Amino acid sequence: MSRFLSAADMQVIQNLLSAERLATFQGLTKSGAPEDAIELHQTTMSLGVSIMAVTGLIEVSLRNAVCHAMNNKFGGSHWLRTPPPNTFRWASLETGSIGKATQQAQRAAYSKMTGDQKTALDVQAYSNGVPQNVNHRTIAKRRQSMITVPDSQVIAQLTIFFWKRMFSENYEKTLWKQVLKKVFPNKTLDRSDIADHLEVIYEMRNRLAHHEPVYGARLRKTLESIDFVTLNLYSTKPSVESPFAKLIMPQRDLLHGQVAIFEATFMRLAR
Repeated sequence: MSRFLSAADMQVIQNLLSAERLATFQGLTKSGAPEDAIELHQTTMSLGVSIMAVTGLIEVSLRNAVCHAMNNKFGGSHWLRTPPPNTFRWASLETGSIGKATQQAQRAAYSKMTGDQKTALDVQAYSNGVPQNVNHRTIAKRRQSMITVPDSQVIAQLTIFFWKRMFSENYEKTLWKQVLKKVFPNKTLDRSDIADHLEVIYEMRNRLAHHEPVYGARLRKTLESIDFVTLNLYSTKPSVESPFAKLIMPQRDLLHGQVAIFEATFMRLAR
């Protein structure tokens, strides 16, 4: 390692990372030495940061591409909370996601209000006056539920789980065939192709959010799914010259460099 670690340093670092977490990396190394485990851990964390930068841009772009297609189809963003009659219906998972996102948007709007503005919501929240012995948290939640938030603020709160679910089998006939093919216009692709790759990216995001190591088959699969979305989003054929491929190119280049560093470190230290 480039750093010099004393016995005291090692003890503190082991406390910071936890013996259990460090043991996972020690189990991967040839030597089993704590120093090698720490180096492998740090390289893995750097790789995770690069993956998150790429998948974050994929998530933002996918969300906005889907919204653009849906808005064009249904004449505005009302499709999110009030789908047009005889078009499609949200499954329970999506209904729950939209409800949660609405509450988060209301909470965010409430946090920006002045004290007087918050108190003024009591007229709507409690038409007969605020009951006695009601705690502040209950009052705040009731006030927040009175706030009308635009669809754009709800959309901003929805996670990649919601957007990848729109490519599920539930919406094959109603959304994929009618709307979402415009997001992935390559005619050789099936809905399931997109759904499978988005699922890989979603699972990777969850894993990295919990700071879990990524290597081997899981890493290869993730890179394949990133390449798939990069080459096909808004493109009639796989292309590195598509607008999205050009947009994400700096982040992908950094990721490829980090992958090379990781693989070299892994080959040097791991079993």
